[in-house]
Amino acid sequence: MTAGLAIENPAYFDRLAEVEVSHWWSRGMWRLAAHWLKRALRSKTGLEALDIGCGTGFTMLRLQRLPEIRSVVGLDPSVEALEHARQRHDMPLYCGSALSLPFEDESFDVVTCFDVLQHLPEAHDSQAVAEMRRVLRPGGVALIRSNARAPWAKPSTTTPCYRLDDLVALFQQGGFEVQRASNANCLPALGQEVVGRLPRISRARQSHPAGGGLRIRLPHPWVNRIMGLVSASEALIAGAWGVPLPFGHSTMLLAQRHPETWQTSGKGNASERRG
Repeated sequence: MTAGLAIENPAYFDRLAEVEVSHWWSRGMWRLAAHWLKRALRSKTGLEALDIGCGTGFTMLRLQRLPEIRSVVGLDPSVEALEHARQRHDMPLYCGSALSLPFEDESFDVVTCFDVLQHLPEAHDSQAVAEMRRVLRPGGVALIRSNARAPWAKPSTTTPCYRLDDLVALFQQGGFEVQRASNANCLPALGQEVVGRLPRISRARQSHPAGGGLRIRLPHPWVNRIMGLVSASEALIAGAWGVPLPFGHSTMLLAQRHPETWQTSGKGNASERRG
């Protein structure tokens, strides 16, 4: 959540907080993220992290548990979200936008940005990428997740979605070296696609979520457990083994701030070249 999506509904965040802790999707997504971060942060200590679009603050807690990370800062445009986060922890929280981060250049070693880019005003995602690069130190890494768009799907007129190669290109053009990239939540997305094409229920259900995204509800405990095994398996394949998934509800990438020679190549704006 960020500029363009500042929800101020307490009930929404109550539900979100529950989903983050218990839902198979949330756990599976973090398993994939943790695999990538473990590799990227190996042998490092005392790192400072920023979670852009921190919501109710659970990702901040997950980051804080990583032994390589010393401190975590959260940012979100929603006052209500930040109030929920303050109930979870006492880490620093800021109300602000991904398009204008209220931090000095080269302030962080790690930036996470989950499900934010698709909510930005149209054509402003490159500005958010430039801001991430600005606040990262040389060699710092950004871990990004966004809605996915199927290869055959037309661009959404409501919520933007990214094909994986488009998300990769966005960060490469913004001065990052992409180290890992994959679709995520592959088998559930395939199942939804198949169900969405059945004539009797195609009107009631959406196929691949090119716009609406995955509508999360806490399932029955047995379903949650089974789907948890599925998502853990996918996290192992794409995370620990490094095999990109061909399809999914989400796109994810891990990118490192490009070597300093990029700054003199004529790309980026003046503030980027200062960074």
